[in-house]
Amino acid sequence: MKSIYKHLKEYTNHGPYPFHMPGHKRNKRFLSFDTDPVNFDLTELSATDNLQNPSGIIRNTEEKTAEIFGADKSYMLANGSTGGVIAAILSAVPEGGRLIMARNSHMSAYSAVALGNVSPVYVYPKVSAEQIPGAISPADIKAAFTSGAKASAVFITSPTYEGVVSDINAIAKITHDFSAILIVDEAHGAHFKFHEAFPKPALELGADIVIQSLHKTLPSLTQTAVLHTKGNKCNQRLIRQFLNMVNSSSPSYILLSSIGQCLELLEKSSDAFDSYAQKLNNIRKALKGLNNFSLIDENYISNISYDISKIALLTRDGKTLEKSLLKNYNLAVETSADNYILAMTSVADTNYGFDRLVAALSELDKFNKKVDKKLCSEYPKPVAMMPIREALYKPAHKLVLSEAAGLIAAENIAPYPPGVPVCLPGELITSEILDFLPNGYALRKVNVLL
Repeated sequence: MKSIYKHLKEYTNHGPYPFHMPGHKRNKRFLSFDTDPVNFDLTELSATDNLQNPSGIIRNTEEKTAEIFGADKSYMLANGSTGGVIAAILSAVPEGGRLIMARNSHMSAYSAVALGNVSPVYVYPKVSAEQIPGAISPADIKAAFTSGAKASAVFITSPTYEGVVSDINAIAKITHDFSAILIVDEAHGAHFKFHEAFPKPALELGADIVIQSLHKTLPSLTQTAVLHTKGNKCNQRLIRQFLNMVNSSSPSYILLSSIGQCLELLEKSSDAFDSYAQKLNNIRKALKGLNNFSLIDENYISNISYDISKIALLTRDGKTLEKSLLKNYNLAVETSADNYILAMTSVADTNYGFDRLVAALSELDKFNKKVDKKLCSEYPKPVAMMPIREALYKPAHKLVLSEAAGLIAAENIAPYPPGVPVCLPGELITSEILDFLPNGYALRKVNVLL
């Protein structure tokens, strides 16, 4: 059996250009170690500090993180945004309390709902004909409050996986009018603060807690993330306590050190981000000139703003396009769906990479056909038959998903990426849900309640 190490070595030696996470893009100009990383594989010592109760170098780094990102307090995370999302929700919503949350939230948010026995009140994004979720409407947030939901907090994802940004400023004002805390999963927006070409970061628009994945869009190793707080509405004691409960007590110092290197870059990054913004403007202009691909921009689904670092192209067959880019052009995109592909970029991308992508898509444009497939344009609204936590503990049985209509899910039905559940444990599996899933997904076996 080939080891993971050997497989990755062969893959990277093959050299596909990475239009995907992580944001360092294997570009050693933006992230490198001048020593073997194994030398940094240490544990909690008096000389190395302790992430669960920092008082030395880790505390200093968290203070520097808060300064750079404009937070009042920041927490370093070494197991991705997942732990930050869970800790944020559990700190803001008491056991059994209510949380107004966007239905297109990452599965980590639903883990928090289950762990805290939280009662979710869902708001739904608009969805394009290509099944790409859009922004969350401030009016829908207000309607959730005025309908009687005495929620302690609001949780939304902005930007979405595809780059759609919600009106955080308006949502924050509404949330605070109802004396609640606004938590923003900004995992894909850690780069926002560093150039005016990007949307304004949620911390500047009134959010109380913001979680960001450094590794997604900045030069840092996979699993590195931060949780920021601003204002006096957050319970810092509970945030730290829940972070310590859901995160590893033995965090990787290799990962933590990459956060420090990323911060050093961000402190002197203006020229690099100016160059990056210009590259994005150039490639987006070139791609908009193609005849048979449609580039998603700020006018898509009437959202407030859009993250131009995401290269999302509508196409007739995204899966085939992804395979063609990899096989024939050695370009690896982040993901594909039935009729779009998503290429993720970062400040570490090169002109060489962008030029190759434009050249490949220009050539493929001659053979591509415009999107003509109209799909479900409403986000499914499943019926909850029981709480998530209750469903998880019930006996379950494996069944092919396409044969499970009318049964109750016992696991997240969540195409990955981006890991957003279309159906949750305890919810009824309907034909509407099956129709919304990507082609072929319903052939998988899932756990259901009989």
